[in-house]
Amino acid sequence: MTKIFLVLGFVILTSCVTTCAQQLSIPNDWHKVDAGGYFSFYLPPSFKFKSGERCQECSWGSRFDNKRIRLYAEYTSWNEEYAAQYLAQQSEYLKTVAEVAGKRVKIQSWRSQEFARGFSYKAEARFYDADGTLVARLSANCKGRPDVDVAKQIFMTVSEFKP
Repeated sequence: MTKIFLVLGFVILTSCVTTCAQQLSIPNDWHKVDAGGYFSFYLPPSFKFKSGERCQECSWGSRFDNKRIRLYAEYTSWNEEYAAQYLAQQSEYLKTVAEVAGKRVKIQSWRSQEFARGFSYKAEARFYDADGTLVARLSANCKGRPDVDVAKQIFMTVSEFKP
Protein backbone atom coordinates (compact mmCIF):
# COMPACT_ATOMS: atom_id res chain seq x y z
CA MET A 1 0.00 0.00 0.00
CA THR A 2 2.87 2.38 0.85
CA LYS A 3 4.41 1.80 -2.59
CA ILE A 4 1.14 2.78 -4.28
CA PHE A 5 1.04 6.08 -2.36
CA LEU A 6 4.69 6.80 -3.16
CA VAL A 7 4.15 6.17 -6.87
CA LEU A 8 0.95 8.21 -6.87
CA GLY A 9 2.72 11.08 -5.05
CA PHE A 10 5.58 11.03 -7.57
CA VAL A 11 3.13 11.13 -10.51
CA ILE A 12 1.29 14.10 -8.98
CA LEU A 13 4.54 15.97 -8.22
CA THR A 14 5.91 15.31 -11.71
CA SER A 15 2.62 16.46 -13.24
CA CYS A 16 2.68 19.69 -11.21
CA VAL A 17 6.29 20.49 -12.12
CA THR A 18 5.58 19.86 -15.80
CA THR A 19 2.35 21.86 -15.72
CA CYS A 20 3.89 24.74 -13.75
CA ALA A 21 6.85 24.94 -16.13
CA GLN A 22 4.49 25.22 -19.08
CA GLN A 23 2.22 27.94 -17.62
CA LEU A 24 3.95 30.77 -19.40
CA SER A 25 1.06 32.13 -21.43
CA ILE A 26 0.98 35.85 -20.74
CA PRO A 27 -2.23 37.85 -21.31
CA ASN A 28 -1.88 40.37 -24.16
CA ASP A 29 -2.60 43.42 -21.98
CA TRP A 30 0.10 42.67 -19.38
CA HIS A 31 3.21 44.86 -19.51
CA LYS A 32 6.82 43.75 -19.24
CA VAL A 33 8.95 44.89 -16.30
CA ASP A 34 12.72 44.94 -16.75
CA ALA A 35 14.23 44.20 -13.36
CA GLY A 36 17.40 46.23 -13.77
CA GLY A 37 18.72 43.92 -16.48
CA TYR A 38 18.82 40.99 -14.02
CA PHE A 39 15.53 39.37 -15.10
CA SER A 40 12.10 40.37 -16.34
CA PHE A 41 8.46 39.60 -15.55
CA TYR A 42 4.98 40.72 -16.59
CA LEU A 43 2.24 42.55 -14.68
CA PRO A 44 -1.46 43.17 -15.33
CA PRO A 45 -2.29 46.73 -16.46
CA SER A 46 -3.75 47.63 -13.03
CA PHE A 47 -0.29 47.46 -11.41
CA LYS A 48 1.69 50.65 -10.95
CA PHE A 49 5.28 51.20 -9.87
CA LYS A 50 5.33 52.43 -6.26
CA SER A 51 8.97 52.52 -5.20
CA GLY A 52 12.49 51.25 -5.67
CA GLU A 53 12.20 49.69 -2.22
CA ARG A 54 14.57 46.77 -1.69
CA CYS A 55 16.61 44.96 0.92
CA GLN A 56 20.05 46.35 1.70
CA GLU A 57 21.70 43.22 0.26
CA CYS A 58 19.72 43.35 -2.99
CA SER A 59 21.21 44.38 -6.34
CA TRP A 60 17.78 45.51 -7.53
CA GLY A 61 14.32 45.81 -6.01
CA SER A 62 10.98 47.48 -6.63
CA ARG A 63 7.41 47.50 -5.36
CA PHE A 64 4.32 47.44 -7.55
CA ASP A 65 0.72 47.79 -6.33
CA ASN A 66 -2.84 47.56 -7.45
CA LYS A 67 -5.92 47.72 -5.22
CA ARG A 68 -5.65 44.04 -4.21
CA ILE A 69 -1.95 43.10 -4.30
CA ARG A 70 1.37 44.58 -3.17
CA LEU A 71 4.16 42.94 -5.14
CA TYR A 72 7.81 43.13 -4.11
CA ALA A 73 10.47 41.97 -6.58
CA GLU A 74 14.16 41.66 -5.73
CA TYR A 75 17.34 40.37 -7.32
CA THR A 76 19.34 39.03 -4.41
CA SER A 77 21.28 36.08 -3.06
CA TRP A 78 20.32 36.90 0.55
CA ASN A 79 18.03 34.00 1.41
CA GLU A 80 16.23 34.86 4.61
CA GLU A 81 13.16 32.59 4.72
CA TYR A 82 10.22 31.96 6.98
CA ALA A 83 10.89 29.10 9.40
CA ALA A 84 9.37 25.75 8.41
CA GLN A 85 7.64 25.55 11.80
CA TYR A 86 5.96 28.91 11.20
CA LEU A 87 4.77 27.93 7.72
CA ALA A 88 3.45 24.57 8.93
CA GLN A 89 1.14 26.42 11.33
CA GLN A 90 -0.28 28.78 8.71
CA SER A 91 -3.80 28.33 7.41
CA GLU A 92 -4.12 27.33 3.73
CA TYR A 93 -0.36 26.79 3.37
CA LEU A 94 0.64 25.53 -0.10
CA LYS A 95 4.08 24.81 -1.51
CA THR A 96 5.02 24.02 -5.11
CA VAL A 97 8.42 23.46 -6.69
CA ALA A 98 8.72 24.08 -10.42
CA GLU A 99 11.10 25.28 -13.10
CA VAL A 100 10.68 28.71 -14.66
CA ALA A 101 13.15 30.40 -17.01
CA GLY A 102 15.68 27.65 -16.39
CA LYS A 103 15.64 28.24 -12.62
CA ARG A 104 14.19 26.07 -9.87
CA VAL A 105 11.45 28.06 -8.16
CA LYS A 106 9.81 27.41 -4.82
CA ILE A 107 6.34 28.96 -4.63
CA GLN A 108 4.61 29.20 -1.26
CA SER A 109 1.37 30.82 -0.14
CA TRP A 110 -0.63 30.99 3.07
CA ARG A 111 -3.30 32.88 4.96
CA SER A 112 -2.24 34.85 8.00
CA GLN A 113 -3.91 37.09 10.55
CA GLU A 114 -0.62 38.98 11.04
CA PHE A 115 -0.86 41.18 7.96
CA ALA A 116 -2.39 44.64 8.23
CA ARG A 117 -4.75 46.76 6.14
CA GLY A 118 -6.86 43.91 4.77
CA PHE A 119 -4.02 41.88 3.30
CA SER A 120 -4.77 38.38 4.60
CA TYR A 121 -2.62 36.27 2.26
CA LYS A 122 1.07 36.01 1.43
CA ALA A 123 2.58 34.45 -1.70
CA GLU A 124 6.28 34.08 -2.44
CA ALA A 125 8.42 32.77 -5.27
CA ARG A 126 12.12 32.11 -4.72
CA PHE A 127 14.25 31.45 -7.80
CA TYR A 128 17.44 29.38 -7.41
CA ASP A 129 20.52 28.74 -9.57
CA ALA A 130 21.60 25.17 -10.31
CA ASP A 131 23.90 25.27 -7.27
CA GLY A 132 20.98 26.18 -4.96
CA THR A 133 21.88 29.86 -4.56
CA LEU A 134 18.93 32.25 -4.42
CA VAL A 135 18.95 34.70 -7.34
CA ALA A 136 15.55 36.41 -7.14
CA ARG A 137 12.55 36.69 -4.88
CA LEU A 138 9.05 37.91 -5.65
CA SER A 139 6.57 38.23 -2.82
CA ALA A 140 3.02 39.49 -2.70
CA ASN A 141 0.69 40.61 0.05
CA CYS A 142 -2.82 39.79 -1.16
CA LYS A 143 -6.31 40.65 0.02
CA GLY A 144 -8.00 37.38 -1.00
CA ARG A 145 -7.44 33.86 -2.33
CA PRO A 146 -8.13 34.87 -5.98
CA ASP A 147 -5.39 37.52 -5.63
CA VAL A 148 -2.93 34.77 -4.62
CA ASP A 149 -3.70 33.06 -7.93
CA VAL A 150 -2.90 36.29 -9.81
CA ALA A 151 0.37 36.63 -7.87
CA LYS A 152 1.32 33.06 -8.78
CA GLN A 153 0.52 33.78 -12.44
CA ILE A 154 2.87 36.78 -12.25
CA PHE A 155 5.59 34.56 -10.73
CA MET A 156 5.30 32.19 -13.68
CA THR A 157 6.07 35.01 -16.17
CA VAL A 158 9.60 35.56 -14.86
CA SER A 159 12.15 35.20 -17.67
CA GLU A 160 15.41 36.43 -19.16
CA PHE A 161 17.70 35.90 -16.17
CA LYS A 162 21.11 37.53 -16.46
CA PRO A 163 23.70 34.82 -17.25
